[in-house]
Order: sequence, then C-alpha cells, then structure tokens
Amino acid sequence: MEVNAKEIERYLGYRGVNVIDEHVSSLIEDTLREMKEKVSPKHIHKIFPIEWHPKSKASGTATTEYNGTPNVVCSFAGINVGPGNLVNNLRGCTEIVMMAVTLGPAPDMLVRRYEVRDMLKAYVCQAVGAAMAEAWCDEVNDIIVSEIKERGLYARPRFSPGYGDFPLLVQKDFERILDMPRTIGVTLSDSLLMTPTKSITAVIGISDKDEKCIRAGCEVCNMSETCEYSRSRK
Repeated sequence: MEVNAKEIERYLGYRGVNVIDEHVSSLIEDTLREMKEKVSPKHIHKIFPIEWHPKSKASGTATTEYNGTPNVVCSFAGINVGPGNLVNNLRGCTEIVMMAVTLGPAPDMLVRRYEVRDMLKAYVCQAVGAAMAEAWCDEVNDIIVSEIKERGLYARPRFSPGYGDFPLLVQKDFERILDMPRTIGVTLSDSLLMTPTKSITAVIGISDKDEKCIRAGCEVCNMSETCEYSRSRK
C-alpha cells in the first residue's frame, strides 16, 4: 500500500517543517519497511438500505430544521441516527456501506517491543501504524467506490464513529453487524477501543446523485463550507 510520508510526519507532530531530523527520517523509513513486511491487512463491508423518517414521527417532537432542511432521522441495520452531521452527510442517500479495516496485530506488537528498548522508535511505530491504517482504509474505500460505480451510483465521503455527532457507542453495532471478531479479528473493549488498535470503522453513503465528493474527505475540499452534504459543515 502507498503510505503518505507527510501523514506519518503529521502523526509525529511535525507541522510547518520542511526538513525533519535526519535520525527521525531514517527511523520512519526503517519502521515503514518493517511494518509493511509484518502487517496482515483485512477488511469487511456490507451494504444496507437507509430508511428516512420525520423526527416528529420518530420521537413525538415538533419538526424543526437542520441546515435549512427538514429535521429528519434515518436508520440502517437497526441503527438510529438523529439530526446532525451524519444525517446531513447522508441526505439523499438510499443505501449505506458499513466497513471495517485492520492492519492486524503486528503494529501493536512492534510498539510493545520497542517500548522496552527504544521509546522514540515506539513513538515512530505508532505514527507509521496510524498512517498505514488510513492508507489501507483509503484503498478499501476505493474498492467500495468502484463497486458502487458499477451500479451507476455514487459514494459520499466516509464517516467514522466518534466523528462529529456520530457516537462512538455505535462501535458495538459495527462489531456485531459485521461480526468483526470472526471476519477480520477485531474485538472491542468495554471502553469501545478496538484491538488490534490500528483498525478503523466507517460508513459510506450511496446516492444516485454525483456530488463530486473526493476520497480525502470534506476537510480538504474547497466546497466543504457550502456543500449541503459536507460532513464538516456547521
């Protein structure tokens, strides 16, 4: 997989620095090479229909407005989503992809190994693992988008639990619905942390409208403040 070196540097806390320390740069290269040899990427995704309901009908409260649109809620795979960022992102979608990816246990094992003898290397391992997990998620995202396009449909930017008002608690639903322990070897702790830690869950809306959404997401799109489907619009 192609891993963006700038992403690794960002996870290490480098911002606005053109040239990083030569020793750290060498550590990044060595760690990335070692990590690529040891990771075992896996993924799972399923598609579900989205049901839309007026909030007044679902909760008995008066209908208001959110970002200029009727205050509605939606549900998929037994998960209810109230008005907010995710509903705004999914507006107009008829289906949704639930996805989960992981790099396997290798990144965690490497971090634990280096924590004993080289904390800087352990820190770099954490950053490299995080960037690799995002890179793997991007690759799976591309696979899903291609599958959607074959049906003549379009994908919205992915949206992960814990982002905006999509609660982290929904991780329990991902674990159950995608059968993550069996399918990709990912389990969830009581505090909703995934093991292996270099794992990501997300949803992707499916629509018949082409909104020109980019894989990198709303945060880097120059239409993020005006697009009605933006996940970062306030």
